[in-house]
Amino acid sequence: MIIKYSVTLNTPAMTGKDGIIGKDLDIITKVDNYGLPYFSASQVKGILKEKVALFSTALNFNFPIKKYFGEEGKVESGMRFSPLTIDSKKYLKYKEFLTDDRSGIRINKASKTTSEGSLFSYEFIRNRLEFNGEIEIFYPLQGENLKFFKSCLERIDTIGGLKSRGLGKVTFKVVETITNNDNLKKKLDIREFKEYSYTLKPMENLILKSQEIGNEITTNNYIHGGTIRGALISLLDREFNVDIEVLIRNLKVSQGLPKDHFVALASIFQSKYPIKNEKTVRVNKLLFKNYEDKVDGKEVKFERYGSPFVNRDFEKLVINKQSEINIAIDSKSRTSEEGKIFNKEILLAKDMEFTGKIFLSEDIVKNLSNRYIYIGKNKSKGFGKCLITFEPVNTKKEKVDIDKLEKLSKEIGSDKKYFTIDFNSDMILPFIDTISIGDKIKELLNLESVVWEESKSFINIISIGGYNQLNKIRKATEFAIGKGGVLTFSTSEFTNILIEKLNFIQKKGVGSRKNEGFGDVEISSKNHLEVK
Repeated sequence: MIIKYSVTLNTPAMTGKDGIIGKDLDIITKVDNYGLPYFSASQVKGILKEKVALFSTALNFNFPIKKYFGEEGKVESGMRFSPLTIDSKKYLKYKEFLTDDRSGIRINKASKTTSEGSLFSYEFIRNRLEFNGEIEIFYPLQGENLKFFKSCLERIDTIGGLKSRGLGKVTFKVVETITNNDNLKKKLDIREFKEYSYTLKPMENLILKSQEIGNEITTNNYIHGGTIRGALISLLDREFNVDIEVLIRNLKVSQGLPKDHFVALASIFQSKYPIKNEKTVRVNKLLFKNYEDKVDGKEVKFERYGSPFVNRDFEKLVINKQSEINIAIDSKSRTSEEGKIFNKEILLAKDMEFTGKIFLSEDIVKNLSNRYIYIGKNKSKGFGKCLITFEPVNTKKEKVDIDKLEKLSKEIGSDKKYFTIDFNSDMILPFIDTISIGDKIKELLNLESVVWEESKSFINIISIGGYNQLNKIRKATEFAIGKGGVLTFSTSEFTNILIEKLNFIQKKGVGSRKNEGFGDVEISSKNHLEVK
C-alpha cells in the first residue's frame, strides 16, 4: 500500500541546517542533489508519529504504533517515508528564487531586551510552494485504521524549524491511496539458479554503513553484496511464496561497484608532486622496473594511490557525501533526549548506477526486474530506495593459463616464476591472527608448492560486520583483506596441477561469506600491466 500526499507551504518554512563556508548565514536550507529545497523523511515520520500517538490517546483508539513506526532497538518498521520534494522539472530553472533570508534576535525574558550577541541570520523557503511525498506501508492498513491514519496525516499543520517565529505552517492533503488487492502470494520457481548481471539505480541517497562509532555513522561508496542479498531475501519472503532455505543456499550476490569503474590495485603508487607536464605519475610497485623511486633517473617521492574506484584511464571516481545531524525529541518535555544526537554521513548517489553479478532463478528475475528494493540504513526515513534490473551475463573472467601467468611473471622478476592473487572485493579471513597472512592463505588454499613473497604483496587489513535480515541479529565483526589487495607468490615452475588449482580458486573465490560477494579474486590480473 502506498499513500501519496502533497504539502503546501502557507507561510515560509525552514528545513534547518548549519551554515556553510562562503555563505554568511547561520542556518541554511537543506537542498538535494539538484540544489532544490526538501524536507527530510525523518521530519515527517517524527511529526506523524506524534500526531498518531496524541490522537490515539485522546480518542482512546488502539492504533498499533510500534508495528508501523518501529520501536527502539529494532531495525525495521512497518512503513517507510520518502523525503518531501518539489517538482524538479517545474522549479529547476528558478531554484535560486525559491529561498530568501532574514535576520532574527533572541529576547532576554527577564529584561525584555535583546540578548547580547544574539543576532543570527537564517534562510527560508518561500511560501505557496508545493511539496510531494509518499508513505509505503508494508502491512496494509484497512477500515478504521486506514481512515484514522490518513486523518492524522492531514492534521499535520506545521513542519520545519523556527515554528515559534511563525514559520512552517502547512496543509497536508492525501492525493492518492494505492492498494494491492492480490492477497495471495505468488509461488516462484527457484529450482535452477544461474548467473546474471544486475544494475542498481538509487532513486534516493544512500547510507551504506562503513563504521559506526557511538552515534556517528560513516558510509561506504559501494554496495556490499550482503546488503543487496538481504534486501532481496526480505522482499521475496514478504511478497512471494518461496522456499527460503533453498533461496538462502543458492542466492549469491557480488558487491555493487559504480558502473564502468573497477577497484584500483593496492600495489599502485602515485608521485606526491607533479612530475611530467605538471601531472603526477602512477606506477605499479609490484613490477620490477618500478622498484626504485625514480622517474627519468630523478628521485621521486611516491605514496599509495589507495584502492579507489577508477575508470580505464585510472581516473578516480569521486562520489560526493554530506553529513546530517538528527536529534530525538522527548514526547513529554518537547526537548531533545539526552545522548540522542545522531550524525550520519550520506552518499549522494541518487541517479548513479551500480553493477555486479548475481545468481537467481529465471522466475525470480522475471518478477523482480524493474522493482524497487530498499538498502542501507534509515530505509524508513527516505534513504535507500533503488530500482533493480537484470541482464544475462555476457562477460566472464579471463581463464588462467600459462601465457597469462608468464606475461605478468616476467614483469615482476626473472629470478622466479611469480603469480598474484588480486582481490576484487573484501575477503573475510577465516582466522583471527593476521601475522604471516600470506602463509596462512597459502595453507588455506592448499598451495604447498609455492612461496609467499611478502615484500611484493600489498594489502590492507580491515574489519567488517553485518546484519542477518531474517533473524534480525547482528553478525560478528571479522577481519578482512580490503578490496584491491595483492598477494604475490613464487614457484619454480607453472605446472598443470598449479594452473588447475589457480583456476579453481579464481572460480570459487576465497574466505568466508562468499554468497555475499566477499572473496572475489582474480589470478594475475591484467590490470597490473595497464596502469596509466
